[in-house]
Amino acid sequence: MRLFKSKDKTEQSALTTLLSVNKQEPDQPDPAQPESAAAPASAAPEPVTAAATAAAPAPAPTPAADLPAAIDRLKGQLKGLATQYQGLRQELQTKMFAQRDVIKQTLREVSAREKRITVQLADIAQQQKDLQAQDDAALHSQLTDLAQAKAALQKQITNLEQQVTTLQKSVDDNDQAIKDNAAAQQKNRADNAKLAAEIKGEADLVAVVQIIEKNKDEVFALHTQAETLTKEAAQLQEKGTRLQDELANPQDGLTAANRKSTENDQQTRQIEQKLDQAKRDRHAQLNTLQTQEKAAKQQHQTIVAQFEARQRDLAAIQDDIQHIFNTDHLIRLFQLHDNHQYGVLASDFGAAQEQDMVAIFQYLEAHLKHPAILISYGYDPDLADHIQTWAAKHDLHTPTVYNLFTELQKSAPNTAQQMTIPDNDHWRSVWSDGRRTRDIYDHDQHLMHVTYRDADHINQIDYYSEEHLSKRSEFNEHGQLSRTTTFAKDGTMQQVDYYRIEGTLVLSFHYVDEKVDNIQMFDTNGLLYTVFNSTHDLAYWWLAAFWKQHPELFVIGDPSDPIFTRLAADYADQELPYFSQITTKPAPVKKALQDTPWTQLLVATMADQQALGKITNRDLSVDYIATGAADTLPEALTLAAPAQTKAAAQATE
Repeated sequence: MRLFKSKDKTEQSALTTLLSVNKQEPDQPDPAQPESAAAPASAAPEPVTAAATAAAPAPAPTPAADLPAAIDRLKGQLKGLATQYQGLRQELQTKMFAQRDVIKQTLREVSAREKRITVQLADIAQQQKDLQAQDDAALHSQLTDLAQAKAALQKQITNLEQQVTTLQKSVDDNDQAIKDNAAAQQKNRADNAKLAAEIKGEADLVAVVQIIEKNKDEVFALHTQAETLTKEAAQLQEKGTRLQDELANPQDGLTAANRKSTENDQQTRQIEQKLDQAKRDRHAQLNTLQTQEKAAKQQHQTIVAQFEARQRDLAAIQDDIQHIFNTDHLIRLFQLHDNHQYGVLASDFGAAQEQDMVAIFQYLEAHLKHPAILISYGYDPDLADHIQTWAAKHDLHTPTVYNLFTELQKSAPNTAQQMTIPDNDHWRSVWSDGRRTRDIYDHDQHLMHVTYRDADHINQIDYYSEEHLSKRSEFNEHGQLSRTTTFAKDGTMQQVDYYRIEGTLVLSFHYVDEKVDNIQMFDTNGLLYTVFNSTHDLAYWWLAAFWKQHPELFVIGDPSDPIFTRLAADYADQELPYFSQITTKPAPVKKALQDTPWTQLLVATMADQQALGKITNRDLSVDYIATGAADTLPEALTLAAPAQTKAAAQATE
């Protein structure tokens, strides 16, 4: 649902609508109210909301004597109006962006559904293509192979049948020959018996001799025939056995071939049945896929329509947001958490930073129940005293201080002695008024030392050689050696050494052309531990190690600080950059937000917070610490838009 259907919508008209809706029905906004309450974008904004103006009585004339009190009351009302405006603006912005987020989430869900249904349609189309491409080639190939095997078996069966027929005829012929041989043998035996009977029945020997003589040739022939027939019978029996053996092989082969032919027929029928079943299955599957495709296409059309509708809704709400707030991103208010630690990163307390530092610590004290932390990477031997004095000056609680050099110079036990300069008869000392400085000369009246003292101890000694400064020693708040600086004859720094409070060297800075060339770090045994290329590398190393020891720590810092920006690569979600001049100098802030992935930050004023919406490229969680012109009315509540604001807006574009 769009809050506005007209292009004529402004932040003031939107807030007027929200105020009216909240008065009528706080939890249920009236969808018809914004459209009727929208004012033309070109109209000059009223100094107060329409609802507030309608409810306020006409002001009575004020006596001149009461003007200061009246002005104070009006200033209070003005501040209350700004607070009310900010609350209404934030409420409207939050609701509209929440509605936009709901639409975006719906779009993502609909888009995911559309992708799934598209994949489903593609899968269905591929299944149809695969089914239509199926030709049962494997089964047809099996049928072809079976047919070829069938033909080969048929040819083999024919050959075997011919062999069996031929061999069977030979067997039959041989059996007939055996029968004929048996008949011939029987006849031979009968003839022999007949002749023997004739001879045996004859009593006359002469007649017997005559009969024998007469049948001599026949007897011999019968005997020869009998031998021949006996031999032939044996040969025929042997041939019959051999023919039976020869007949057994083709008969077995014929039986096996017939069995294979039967199996071939069965396999052929099975494959033909499979072919028929495959055709029926493909037809059924194609019908099912066509039904699924039809349903999926209808569902896809519905999803596309839903997606287009949500896109229109998103475009509408984004159009409303852009016209009302002149931004596409939500600037949310965030609150500090008591279970987190908050620290401020600062190198020093220069005059340029002091106002912002005071405002930041006042903000932290107003929102936290425990003291804030100050994290410093600049050298100051009296840092603790300076911080305490600074906090008392601005009526602040003294923060807990962590300093790079103080932490690295710690040691246990603390055995170093306080620095003292004993009297020497060969020296001449000249004290300044108040005995804060002491110039020491040798017996030739050459300046040797200049010492600087506070109330309790020596805090600095300058050493001179041949009338020029050669070395400077600085001492901590306990009078113990903290740092020495070595100078060349032309006064340029050559080396700066830092010492632990027990006297061992911990850091040694080496300079070339007055720039740090390298930094050496030593352990408590005097051995080189590591080397850094610059002070930035040293500060980054120490701060990264410090952050690992305090994972619950959130650090507020200056976005122009290269150390703070460098740490953002690993700790952006635990950094709170503080921007103090967004309305007047938006370009550097815009570039910083583009270069660094911060999602939460601090600004100086309410106006700075609102100005972020015009330059940010993402949603942000922002709070303002209300420094400077904290009570200035927002642009939408002023009588006329300031020229510089318009110029700044054009500059950001």
